[in-house]
Amino acid sequence: MSGGPDFICIGAEKAGTTWLYDNIRHHPDVWLPPPPFKELHYFNDKIPNKQLQHLGKFNHGDIFRRYSPLLHSPRLGTLRWLWRFNHHKNDSMQWYKSLFAVDNRLCGDITPLYSTLDERGVEFVKQTVKPECRIVLILRDPVTRFWSSIKMLYRYENYDIRKVDAGALVDELSRPYMALKSDYTRMIKTWEAFFPREQFGIFYYDDLVRDNRAFLENICRFIGVDCSDWSPPALDKRSNRDKHVIRMPEDLEFAVSEFYLAELRDLSEMIDGHATTWLQNARNSLKEKTTA
Repeated sequence: MSGGPDFICIGAEKAGTTWLYDNIRHHPDVWLPPPPFKELHYFNDKIPNKQLQHLGKFNHGDIFRRYSPLLHSPRLGTLRWLWRFNHHKNDSMQWYKSLFAVDNRLCGDITPLYSTLDERGVEFVKQTVKPECRIVLILRDPVTRFWSSIKMLYRYENYDIRKVDAGALVDELSRPYMALKSDYTRMIKTWEAFFPREQFGIFYYDDLVRDNRAFLENICRFIGVDCSDWSPPALDKRSNRDKHVIRMPEDLEFAVSEFYLAELRDLSEMIDGHATTWLQNARNSLKEKTTA
């Protein structure tokens, strides 16, 4: 029986979590679930945010079938893990902890929807994981995060977002499934109430874009992994990249900037730095629209 993960990346969605997974899972001192199960969704299935209870549990079965080629020539350890995951699957704490009973490597769980957990969910995380478990939160400008997220959502539904009425996209902003993912001040306050700052690390998508190597090194250092002599295999990979470079329409950018303005004011007072830049970007978008 394992004591659970040594670190958890809780998001944010569309802030580089897949890129982090694609790189750090190759580190010799790190273990992460095999690719079809990058996101375990245990905590948001077990105790979801009350506003998201209607969504039901995440369906790993579809992913299992989609990645059936993994079974063609897997390693024995992967087969054992898949058997344990699939044939013993339940929602018990013991089952979840058993998923990390692999070897002496640091084990992690990267599931962006954990960022939506409320106090009940985070308290359960605290009760489940090791006392020294590290929490990683990657933040991205909520305006650009929303656009990237909504494009992905419509892409998965096989809709061309360029043909969707802007009003329908604006309506998505206030829906809990989308709104909770960019409510950064709520995330920080909720998780800091249960995990001290030395265990709760905040990182920024802006830093990943500017210097991906330094960004990865900072996260490795935070979770306790030495990557000074390690060459990440997917450092310059654009994970989950939209094949079509679609810019956010100006009218939508105005509406999204206006929607997040109050959140950005509160966030800039809480963490300053990049949040202050995001706030200024939103103000500039609003100013440009009103003076046009």
